[in-house]
Amino acid sequence: MTVDRCLLQAPKSRMDASRIEDAARTVLPAAGNSGEARLIVADGSSGSAGSGWWANRLARELCAAPGRAFYDAPAFDDVATTAALRWPGRQRALLAGVPKSSVTAWVAHDRIEKGPSATVLGVRLLPHPAHDGGPDLPGGGTWQAVSVGDSCMFQVRAGQVVESVAVRTRVPRVVRAGGDEENPEPELRAGHWHPGDVFYLMTDALARWCFRHTDDAGRPWAALDTQCAAPSGFPAWVQDQRSRGVLEDDDITLLRAGCGPC
Repeated sequence: MTVDRCLLQAPKSRMDASRIEDAARTVLPAAGNSGEARLIVADGSSGSAGSGWWANRLARELCAAPGRAFYDAPAFDDVATTAALRWPGRQRALLAGVPKSSVTAWVAHDRIEKGPSATVLGVRLLPHPAHDGGPDLPGGGTWQAVSVGDSCMFQVRAGQVVESVAVRTRVPRVVRAGGDEENPEPELRAGHWHPGDVFYLMTDALARWCFRHTDDAGRPWAALDTQCAAPSGFPAWVQDQRSRGVLEDDDITLLRAGCGPC
């Protein structure tokens, strides 16, 4: 299978790109290889210490995890637990950097002690085995998705959404690196893809932008495709959408993957 990937990110206004708290990771099959592809986006919770680090850690661990983590809840929980094992070391480093005498020191200590949290969404694209033939169209395959929180996935075929993993909420479930709370059960989904299908994975602010357009019978995919075709203009486009009041001022991540035949 072939996968045409585009990754676009933008930080909050007046923030340096290095401070972005979103993360994205991909695994793509080598040219001529029938292997799988993996697409991951994660969104560190604003206001939690180390959230960008935690989003990156979660995305990295899920990208390298056994395939069952995308369709089996206990296996996904194992991934989150393994990722959290690195938090104590990061926590100590953050605590060491807090000034000893500061008006805000106790706030920083409290945030660090509680640990970071993040939403995460992973999609696994699989080619059909050669003996299977696949549904409807040759050269397609299946997909699996695992999700905690409000990052979204839209599967688009000929300009129309055929499947989605989409949660509309202002209080998303999150995966935590520290604390005694158990992680929430992930949402697990599966489906089929055809050659020419496009998968759009995005964090919450851009997802809400898409909802606004689709609710009004709009087709946001054309606008996103235009940005992927000329990625240097993405920061200006984000700022324009924010100034119009249709895109929230939050970190933005778009991971677009166009599927070619196996």
